[in-house]
Amino acid sequence: MNSLQIRALVLSLCGLLWHVVPATAAQAESDSSSPVVLQAGAEWIPLRVELDIEPGSALDFSSMGLTEAPAGKHGRVIARPDGQFAFADSPDMPRRFYGVNLCFGAQYIDRAEADRLAERLVRLGYNALRIHHYERDLTDGQSPTTRLNSEKLDQFDYLIAALIKRGIYLTTDLYVSRSVPWREIGVDRDGRIPMDTFKILVPVHDGAWENWKQFTRSLLGHVNPYTGRRYAEEPALAWLSMINEGNFGNFYRELRTIPEWTRAWNRWLNAKYGGREALSMAWGAELKNSENPAAGTVALPENLRGEGPRPRDCIRFLSDTERDMIERMRQFLRDELGCQALISNANSWTYFVTDQAARSAYDYVDDHFYVDHPQFLENPWRLPSKCPNTSPLAEGATGGRSKAFTRLSNKPFTITEYNYSGPGRFRGVGGILTGALGALQGWGGIWRFAYSHSRQAMFTQSQMGYFDLASDPLGQASERASLCLFLRGDMRPAPHLISIVMSQSDLAEPASRIPNLHPQWHWAAWVSRVGTRLVGSPAEPLPDDIIFPLGWQTPASAWKAAHVADINPYSLTDGRLVDLLRSRGILTSDNPTDPARRVLQSETGEICINGPENTLAIDTPRTAGGYAPAGKTVNSPTGGVRVTTNGSDATVWVSALDTAPIRNSRRLLVTHLTDLQNTGIRYLEKARQTLLAWGTLPHLVRAGQAEVAIKIDNAARLKVWALSTGGKRIAQVPAQAENDTLTFTADVAGDVQAGARMLYEIAER
Repeated sequence: MNSLQIRALVLSLCGLLWHVVPATAAQAESDSSSPVVLQAGAEWIPLRVELDIEPGSALDFSSMGLTEAPAGKHGRVIARPDGQFAFADSPDMPRRFYGVNLCFGAQYIDRAEADRLAERLVRLGYNALRIHHYERDLTDGQSPTTRLNSEKLDQFDYLIAALIKRGIYLTTDLYVSRSVPWREIGVDRDGRIPMDTFKILVPVHDGAWENWKQFTRSLLGHVNPYTGRRYAEEPALAWLSMINEGNFGNFYRELRTIPEWTRAWNRWLNAKYGGREALSMAWGAELKNSENPAAGTVALPENLRGEGPRPRDCIRFLSDTERDMIERMRQFLRDELGCQALISNANSWTYFVTDQAARSAYDYVDDHFYVDHPQFLENPWRLPSKCPNTSPLAEGATGGRSKAFTRLSNKPFTITEYNYSGPGRFRGVGGILTGALGALQGWGGIWRFAYSHSRQAMFTQSQMGYFDLASDPLGQASERASLCLFLRGDMRPAPHLISIVMSQSDLAEPASRIPNLHPQWHWAAWVSRVGTRLVGSPAEPLPDDIIFPLGWQTPASAWKAAHVADINPYSLTDGRLVDLLRSRGILTSDNPTDPARRVLQSETGEICINGPENTLAIDTPRTAGGYAPAGKTVNSPTGGVRVTTNGSDATVWVSALDTAPIRNSRRLLVTHLTDLQNTGIRYLEKARQTLLAWGTLPHLVRAGQAEVAIKIDNAARLKVWALSTGGKRIAQVPAQAENDTLTFTADVAGDVQAGARMLYEIAER
């Protein structure tokens, strides 16, 4: 089985049915043009792929100081009150982490492969990794499923030790997709519990709760023989999510059918209101004559987004249940297991303002996002699938920006899953956008989903799929922009902070209707730092530059901050916010930001998204360039880079590989990304939105050129080489030097016989 087949099988067994849309390929065809099949030719150039990185090459980021081996040498990763990570032995120095996910069989490989993979990941520039969808193999053939398979455990242990040895920090979830029999939690029923069902049973079902604890006990209580430490005590295992994508609202339709949830709901109502009489006074006609919380007969609302006190109280109930579950889990981890890893939860899909009360119990806040995630037209994780495949820049680069408001400003924030998914043609610009957003916002960690779902794709050339970088050379190349902008710190955080602030009283007694957490003006995440802040006392001075009080119980006049805007953040208009930002000097007179036109420029001036022009400009001293449609130019005056694309849209940037800015650097990496597809990949229509067949190797790269001009000292002494995907110099490229400007043409088809070109090195020798 290839990685896509493995993923489809496992997720089907686990009951994952999301992202299926009610359509068929035949229905989609009615809106399509002729089917499109891509083949090698003048427009599509075959690519020769190398999986490992040549030591010392321009693609070897291991010398940049992004890792310090072994991981854990500085003690535990800690969460600072200013929302940054740090190491225990150096709390005054903020730390960032950037990594990838490994899934399923990719985590169970032999020792030589584990060492090879760990070395490769360090050379690629990663200092973190997420262990994901690992439990199926780790409990393979075991009864109960809380017991670990000794053969798989040995492979797992060795890989973890190999990663730690090289300075890579780790995160995982204590439940992802382990397939648990019903009888294992005390339910007399054949078969296994669907994955998402188990997630929502844990807080309310004693058997599921004890099962979660026992697996956690087995995993974290285990001593890794290659490190000599229990996983509970492993400082390199820095972060733990309790249940992956387990937000209760994600599965509310099923939640309503589970008796334990109805009983918990009635207990909560009874505790809050003290009985039916008080509940009736609060709810009025909403409470039916037959309903009594003491008797357990009050029904859950049909829809969380409905009107009235029932859905409002239910949203509060779900938040309180989440917080109670986290406190029980924290106590179990800390007191019984002695585990001090930072903990988080509730990292996807459903968000309400009152959820921040539960998130305040976490050590850090986590979230996930995808652009061009596949929608399945007939069966889950089976072709045909569909994605928009349109430029994110034209819409103002919405991917991930709303997630900035999931963050609580006093807690570190991570994105442990993100991708601009294949076969979408904007994967190149997606890499640079996400690193830029994380850097501008000052996030603590980002993990791309995924490096691989299988062993095969990591050690054998494989076709591009939806997610895996190991089989997507273009996606992998785009990572280097994020590594430089975010992990190395080439892009500065925005100096100002804009927060929606809320008091404990606000969340305890919310408005009649609780809104979604993310306000409609999340475009501001491309301009300044944004987030939410939950405060015990409004009299406490706040460091935020502008605050928008929630105002449900605590009035704006009670808050102390540089500027208190007495405006409901959930009815705030774009125009009013722009006026406020200009009046406060956050948007200066030369900043062209206009959300109505989808033109967004950071207050630092280091990133500008121009929707009408469909362009992106990145302009920092050490990384500069951007994205432009064919025939357009991107100027980055600070970095001294000008790029004009021809023949194809492209993402092109220049990064200094030494400690100097581009203008003084002696070694540079230039990346030119057009599009990459599989040979014979088949789409239903010219827009390439409906995928019918994945095709085969080799990978094909869209032909195109970019005229690259770089302002740099001693330009005449520099030479340009085209690089292989592993970093080897494969050919010198003609370049011209004049007036301290080096110019050359990046050309995908520069030597068709040698294969497509995407990467270039500039150096003196």
